[in-house]
Amino acid sequence: MSTPTTPRGLLFGSAAESYERFRLNYPDEVVDRTLTFADRPVTEGVEVGAGTGKATRAFASRGIHVTALEPDPEMCTVLTRETLAMPVSPVHTTFEEYDGKPCGLVYAAAAMHWTEPASRWKRVHDLLEEGGVTAVFGCPMELSDPEVAERVREARRPQLEEDDYAHEFDAGMAASGLFTDIEHHVVERETVLPQREYVGYLSTVSAYLMLPLEDRQHVLRRIADAMPEQVRVDASVGMTLGRRA
Repeated sequence: MSTPTTPRGLLFGSAAESYERFRLNYPDEVVDRTLTFADRPVTEGVEVGAGTGKATRAFASRGIHVTALEPDPEMCTVLTRETLAMPVSPVHTTFEEYDGKPCGLVYAAAAMHWTEPASRWKRVHDLLEEGGVTAVFGCPMELSDPEVAERVREARRPQLEEDDYAHEFDAGMAASGLFTDIEHHVVERETVLPQREYVGYLSTVSAYLMLPLEDRQHVLRRIADAMPEQVRVDASVGMTLGRRA
C-alpha cells in the first residue's frame, strides 16, 4: 500500500492488476522500428521499469531474451506471471541498483522519466555493447474529441488540475553526448474505448494514485459521468532511438 512518502514512480503497485487490465499493449511497429534501427541481430536486452510486462512481451515474442527490471514488488509479481514461459528474466530492482553485463539493447516504455536524471544516460550507455542501441517510448492516452477532453478537465477539478506529469520520454538523451544517430518516430494509433475502459486507464495514472482513495473514487465517478459511453482516444506511441557513441 502506498503512503504519503511513497515516491511517485512507486505508486503503481497498488494498481498492478488494473495496470495490466486497462493499459494498452504496444504495437508490433515499435519493435519493428527498434530492430530495423539496430541493423544487426539483437539477442539480449534490458528493460527499464518493465511494469506488468506490456513492452516486455512485445520484445520477448521476437526471441529476444529480456532482463526486465521492475522496482515495485506487486508490479514485479504480475510481470513474472504474465511473462511465464517467455525468454524473460524479471528482476525486482531499480535501474540504479542493477549491475548486469552489457547487451545490444536497453529500452524503456513509459518508465525512463522515473529514473535518476543525473545518471540515467550514463547508465544506459554503460549497459550497451559497442554499437548497441536504446529505445525510449511511451503512449499517453489522450482524448481525441476536444469537447469531451474539456468536460473531463472540468470534472477532475478541483481535486486534480493536471492528470499526470508533463514530461518527455527521452529528455536529455541528445544532450548527454553519449549517443549518436538519434531518431524520433511516432507510431500513429487511434482507438475507440468504452467509457469504463478509459476510466480504468485513468485509475492507473500516477496523478490519480496520489489522491486519497475517497477523493480518487469521487473524481473518477465525475469523469465517467462527463463522458459518452464510447470515446475516441489518441494512443500514438512516441519513440526516440539512439546508438551508443
